[in-house]
Amino acid sequence: MPKVSICLPVYNGARYLASAIDCILAQTFEDFEILVADDCSTDESAQIISDYAARDKRIVNWLNEKNLKLFGNYNHCLSKAQGQYIKPFAQDDLLEPTALARMVAVLDSEPGVALVTSSKRWIDGAGQTTKVLKRFENDIRLPSADVILANLIVLNNWIGEPATTMFRREHAGSGFDERFYHWGDIDYWFRILQNGDLFVIGDTLCAFRMHEGSATAGNLSGLYYAADIVKMYQSWHCYLDLLGESESHFFARAAEEIALHMDYLEREKGLTAALVRSASGSHKDGLTEETLGDFRVA
Repeated sequence: MPKVSICLPVYNGARYLASAIDCILAQTFEDFEILVADDCSTDESAQIISDYAARDKRIVNWLNEKNLKLFGNYNHCLSKAQGQYIKPFAQDDLLEPTALARMVAVLDSEPGVALVTSSKRWIDGAGQTTKVLKRFENDIRLPSADVILANLIVLNNWIGEPATTMFRREHAGSGFDERFYHWGDIDYWFRILQNGDLFVIGDTLCAFRMHEGSATAGNLSGLYYAADIVKMYQSWHCYLDLLGESESHFFARAAEEIALHMDYLEREKGLTAALVRSASGSHKDGLTEETLGDFRVA
């Protein structure tokens, strides 16, 4: 069995997919499998995946029978993972050559750690670094309760996106909650952290690509993360209860955060009303009554 299962969900990722796979194959740690799930892509993704799979037996690939969406596709990969450790990845992102080795070393030596993450940098569509996000200069192990509370207070995921993390397959549980649009990763990290601490590697091991066509951009412009905030409170307010924060105070903070973020997107990212309508319309047929209720609360 491989030591690490790398889960790579793909949907119309032809533009950056080869770079993503190349950076995995260039890792100094080589005991891994790459699970590549094509979620009914309509571009050249299938051919790119097939070409790589023919060249490297560690690549296990398949085409989904129907479109599962991002978190559903991650879960499909998780269901097939054989490795001791799980490394989620993304079709747009990049890893430094030592990323797997560094993360495996932590999980091997720290049995009380449930989740590993690292510092990261943001890159644009051309691969140029736009920002480096380094919360801790040096490696640090943090109690899970502190991490969860800190993320809920700032209403931001500073643990990191899937491509920055690694965890034990025994802690995979039921996988990502597919009801989420944008915050499915942080909710999953919280559930994994019920099993142990977070370890943050201070060095920058991941490049997270922000571009116009990314899922993150679409979810933010469609305001789906506002509904996700409601779900997060419903699931994790017990940590805020320990601070004595009321529900009304939490949602007052949430309203401020949503307004500030929309202002940032409008000023810095060119967000317009037309883009919001377009992003919202792409999901409207799939909204459940539960999600509609969350929007009303938001």
